[in-house]
Amino acid sequence: MRAPKPSLMISIPSQTSFLGLVRDVTKKMAESAGFTDGTAERLALAVDEATTNVIEHAYHGSGDREIELRIEDRGPEFRVEVVDSGATVDPRTVPRVDLDRYVTERRTGGLGVHLMEKIMDSVTFRRSARRNVCCLVKRKDPAP
Repeated sequence: MRAPKPSLMISIPSQTSFLGLVRDVTKKMAESAGFTDGTAERLALAVDEATTNVIEHAYHGSGDREIELRIEDRGPEFRVEVVDSGATVDPRTVPRVDLDRYVTERRTGGLGVHLMEKIMDSVTFRRSARRNVCCLVKRKDPAP
């Protein structure tokens, strides 16, 4: 009998002071799923960005709300869902980023969705039971 793949569900307050915990937990779970240290770091960054977007956009900076993280090793893929009960944000309304202009204008912020899409294989947004669910998926390389 094979050992079950690890999965984890945590709820954190909608405060940026918890982002370090989000990164640490995501990185640890990604490493246990078999990703290299560098890839695990990038996955943690993508989940940090998704969580930051909830705090800033869905909850408009309110620190007394809750964000749920569901992290799963599903065998061929690593999946993280970031769930909130805040305002709905239509990802199609997020402006596309012109990285060259972004750099020359020395802007900060606004790269969240772009960054998540660069790191992950799939980033989707849906409404479920009156909650927003951002689902981030990274496929594992098939074993040689």
